[in-house]
Amino acid sequence: MTIDELRDPQLTVIYGEDTCEDTTRARGHFDAAGRAYRYVRLDLETMTRERLHELGYLATPVVVTPQGTVFVEPTDERLNAILLATA
Repeated sequence: MTIDELRDPQLTVIYGEDTCEDTTRARGHFDAAGRAYRYVRLDLETMTRERLHELGYLATPVVVTPQGTVFVEPTDERLNAILLATA
């Protein structure tokens, strides 16, 4: 799996876990904005989690834009910028 394989050309993808506060916050930003996204639960998708770790992404959430830009544990300001850039 490469970064290209992690992205969805139509939607932002949020990789995270339900128990992660930052993942919940990131998803909440997209939900509040009424924006569609794909959520991949790394506690269930263990092979994807392992591959993300191999690529050096150890923290959650990992947010991948349709363009393939990757953000790890993005701040609220960065999440707002992602929403604007992918509108």
